[in-house]
Amino acid sequence: MFRMLGKKVELYRYKIVYTENAQEIQDNCISAEHKNEIEQMLTSRGVEFITTIVIQTANEWFGGLEFNSYDEALEVFNLGEQAYIQKLQLSESTDGLQLRADVDYIAIMSGVTM
Repeated sequence: MFRMLGKKVELYRYKIVYTENAQEIQDNCISAEHKNEIEQMLTSRGVEFITTIVIQTANEWFGGLEFNSYDEALEVFNLGEQAYIQKLQLSESTDGLQLRADVDYIAIMSGVTM
């Protein structure tokens, strides 16, 4: 899935699974560098692990987007790319209509004919 760093979405690219103190632990990594750091740490401690690539092909549209909260990001992620695009288009349309209404109001209040 993903994590958020501040307001920005970062997609997980790798999953590392290992056992420590009889408990299975999963680390999700956002980059090859991040993965390498965890693998190096585990190797130096003599911990066996399995690394797998997380296929995010269908979610690339989502990486790098910014949201005010994780819940908002999760809602958009669950709705999917097409719903997100439609929401953006509706927002742009609404913003355009509001701008036109504001211009009309100013024109009326200042007596300017358009």
